Amino acid sequence: MASRAFTFLLALLPAVASAYPNTHPVLAWSSRSSKALSSVAASDAAKTGSHAIAEALYNHNDICEHDAVIVVEHAGLHASDLRSLSPSCHTSKALSGAPSKLQLAYVESDSRFANPFVDLADVLSGRCGSRAVSHSPSFDELALDADQGKHVVSISLPPLEDGETGSSRKSAMANHESWLSSELAKIEEVFSNYLVIYSGSPGVSLHARQSSSSSTFDSVQADPSPKGGILKRYQLLTPGLILVLLVVLFILIPIIFVGVSALSSIQSPLSNEIPKGFIAEEKKNQ
Repeated sequence: MASRAFTFLLALLPAVASAYPNTHPVLAWSSRSSKALSSVAASDAAKTGSHAIAEALYNHNDICEHDAVIVVEHAGLHASDLRSLSPSCHTSKALSGAPSKLQLAYVESDSRFANPFVDLADVLSGRCGSRAVSHSPSFDELALDADQGKHVVSISLPPLEDGETGSSRKSAMANHESWLSSELAKIEEVFSNYLVIYSGSPGVSLHARQSSSSSTFDSVQADPSPKGGILKRYQLLTPGLILVLLVVLFILIPIIFVGVSALSSIQSPLSNEIPKGFIAEEKKNQ
């Protein structure tokens, strides 16, 4: 049993070592077999930073064979955000059914404020003679025309703050993925031979975003004392405390109860026996 646990921990070491700050996932898939994706996935570039992966992919001879290359930037995206998505969503289905794919959970960012897949998109469009198009949720409806030749579409999703966790982050991720799915469906109707690159990038922390907002709205005075009881002001039941309470209630207390019950049931062997040689007359004489 101990050897199995040790083996399991050893298997987790590579993933734990890779899951450090300043990393983000990189996903890529194509509607048709792509030599560019297959070669990058098998090369050493997949084990290095995002800039090396982008250069290896964009400089491949077969990258221009795709009618459309869609580059999706999602600042603050983590591998855990992708795992929270439903298996029935567009991204999961596209990856599972793609003839060529690239899935990297933890790719080191070469720069704090840059995404090489987006920065080199203009270079790719110039090399392939493609039309460069930018799109985001704040833009008007995406207009594409296959008669205008190949396209390089850069899509920017709203960022996910580093400090945001729990249900709010999961809900934001689901909304972003839903909007992205609808836009990708529109692109797929126009281009049958396409390549999608979905990359995260270092995001802005929630604290920095709040500080920026407070400096912009200095004239607005907030109430320093939050309304509500103590449960609204402080987080009393943390995951660690809940785990300790469960261990005490369902493990320690039953063990103590069983032990006390066992001790109380022990009786002396002499308590119910009459001593040998005992005569009632002797007791009377005493």
